[in-house]
Amino acid sequence: MKKSNIIITIKKELRSIMRDKKTIFMIFCFPFIIAAFIFFFGFMEDSLMGTDNTKYQLGINYEPNSTEKSIMSELSLNPTQYKNLEEMKKAYDKGSIETYIYYDSDKNLYTIYSSKNIMDSQAASYAAEYLEAYNKYLGDLYIKGEDIDPEVAYGNINYELKTTDGKELSTEGFMIELVMNVSFTYIIMAIALAAVNMATSSIAAEKENGTLETILTLPVTTKELIVGKYLATAIIGLISSIIGFIITIASFAIATNMFEVYKGFSISLLAIIWGIIICIIAAFLIAAIAILLTSSAKTYKEAQAAGQILQVVCIMPMLISFLNIPISATYYIIPILSHTTILMDLYSGNISYLNLFLTILSTIIYIVILLYILIKKFKSEKVLFGA
Repeated sequence: MKKSNIIITIKKELRSIMRDKKTIFMIFCFPFIIAAFIFFFGFMEDSLMGTDNTKYQLGINYEPNSTEKSIMSELSLNPTQYKNLEEMKKAYDKGSIETYIYYDSDKNLYTIYSSKNIMDSQAASYAAEYLEAYNKYLGDLYIKGEDIDPEVAYGNINYELKTTDGKELSTEGFMIELVMNVSFTYIIMAIALAAVNMATSSIAAEKENGTLETILTLPVTTKELIVGKYLATAIIGLISSIIGFIITIASFAIATNMFEVYKGFSISLLAIIWGIIICIIAAFLIAAIAILLTSSAKTYKEAQAAGQILQVVCIMPMLISFLNIPISATYYIIPILSHTTILMDLYSGNISYLNLFLTILSTIIYIVILLYILIKKFKSEKVLFGA
């Protein structure tokens, strides 16, 4: 094979794909969805935890006592008193308050009013928490009046949350792991999207337009052509993965200083290095799979449809993690599934060098096998010209 012919093919493919706005979006814009998700989650979790210093405007139709005011203040509720239910509804419709409580003294019934949007429903949940806290306060007063110690009355059951391997378990930790799983799934998806678009434009579009046959009349062999197209596809996938990886790590680094939910979360340098290596080998493997899936298609649309299977495979590791299905070491030799899962493991602190070795070694073997299959496959006129 002539290196010059391969380099010329790579340059040609990269120039052509850079004119494709859809692929450019996949490479440079799609990874920013990851950053948006990380920051949105941080904002929402801090809102739920009450650590974002947000004051929720609460409408009430009664005069709260000092204890109620104290509870409301702790829950970031800023109460405004109104005469009746109609006044509170008008204030709510104008946006002056985010939720309101109507107290029916005859029935001794508190009714919390709100809508289904996120911010207002959060304000309503704090309003409910305020009523529960005040109800507990009144219960404590009654118990003390009966000469009963509230600590004895309420302290009959103590509990703590731990994982099956003895580690402390918290909802915050679970949610951060969820964010990481989604983020690193998106990185592998970004590679697949970019690679499929590149492979489709590089092969299916050229077959459909009849330019592939013209190219083969030039002094370039089929082997040189397919290697050049493969490397160009791998480069596009690699660029997409590195951009996504950098944006993800940078977003987590910024988010730790912005949101309380990410406090204490850190990523080691070793994990970052291994993560880059995984992204590189994933890009080269997915490029080969993308070309193999789209090579038999006669049209651009057929190639796009064939490439969709990669998106389904990319999502599977995240679904498996949600279902908490136990996995063995052999799982790490399954293409694509292993790459997403190993990234999840790395950034949750579960680095297994056996799993890393299995993932990297199996990926290299798959790449060699796929390249061999592609070179043999492209000797067929049916594949080359869709005959």
